[in-house]
Amino acid sequence: MSVRIFNVLVGTWLFLSAFAWTHTTPQGMTALICGALTVLLSLASMYVPGLRYLLAVVAVILFVTSLATANHFDRTFWHNSIMAIAIFVSALVAPTPAGAKPERPITVG
Repeated sequence: MSVRIFNVLVGTWLFLSAFAWTHTTPQGMTALICGALTVLLSLASMYVPGLRYLLAVVAVILFVTSLATANHFDRTFWHNSIMAIAIFVSALVAPTPAGAKPERPITVG
């Protein structure tokens, strides 16, 4: 699975998680906005590879706001923090050049 498709799935889940359980208003708005931006930027970064750095910025914003809006370390804090780390790491993974095929292992015998 491509890392861009992974980010689309993570962004979709982040967006939908705002409705899955109760959030405070800032946490819910952050999940909605960052989820939507993650999906849009992931799709756009398939055509414009430089946008993946903007996606990393969205992940940092999600992480910082999850720290800032947490009254105590509840499931929303942990969920948003883990999603932010996953988005950040996968946004910085370099895409495979178009048309490049993975190497086949060398078999002896």
